[in-house]
Amino acid sequence: MYNPALRKKKNGVPVLRKEQIDDIAECFVSDFCPNALKVPQAIDIDSFIMNYLKLKQDFQYLSHCGIYLGMIVFNNTRKVIVYDPYKDRAEYISAKEGTVIIDNTLLEANQEGRYRFTMAHEGAHWILHRHMFQRDSNQISFFENINEPMIKCRSTSIEGKTKPVEFWDDNDSMEWQANYMSSAILMPKSMIFSLYHDSYLEKTTGEKTGIDEFFLSEVFAENIATIFNVSYQAAKVRLKNLGIIKTEDYNQNSFLKGRNFKNYYNNKIVNNF
Repeated sequence: MYNPALRKKKNGVPVLRKEQIDDIAECFVSDFCPNALKVPQAIDIDSFIMNYLKLKQDFQYLSHCGIYLGMIVFNNTRKVIVYDPYKDRAEYISAKEGTVIIDNTLLEANQEGRYRFTMAHEGAHWILHRHMFQRDSNQISFFENINEPMIKCRSTSIEGKTKPVEFWDDNDSMEWQANYMSSAILMPKSMIFSLYHDSYLEKTTGEKTGIDEFFLSEVFAENIATIFNVSYQAAKVRLKNLGIIKTEDYNQNSFLKGRNFKNYYNNKIVNNF
């Protein structure tokens, strides 16, 4: 299995740029499924996590309100806090080293995209951050669960709803790293650009085609979401991070405009993707 060399701060937090994470992710994808870097396709994230990384999986209610989507356990513990809806109370359960715990709400209908992203996110924590937790219990922890070797990930963090970068601490940096790594595994950079270079969006960017560029971006993002089996939101964020969607003016009006014109342009544009 591929094992990246990471530059770290004194406290062990990796120091990584986007380009480095993209490279690391593609090395993992290449080792796991070489064809996924030849033909754009959805990564079998369950197989990647459980067969390739050799992690275990469990499903629990991680809270009473859905605030947490996933958790990665780095060492054996008997103090994983979960919610029991039948007793309406929090309880402790045991979990083995290398267990990914997914919130039960992600098993509901129309949650596959969030489920896949959360699985990849927890796997990214294992790849990038396990060295910070696999240590003696007497060592100092810098994290939220101060005495327990685990990371519990809030829905706001996984979905990128974080505070401004200038106010980040090490926890925020690691959540960003896990998010970016998750996107890079599920939507490899080289495959995204392969699709982009063949797309109608690149061919018409900056040209006066009469077709709304916002709409072209919407359609391209939707096709990326379909090809890689991720949520539309995850696809759009990935395209922004790669500089393919260059505008921040992604307001609701432009989105609705694109939807209204979608049927008209469907045959002309979608087939070019």
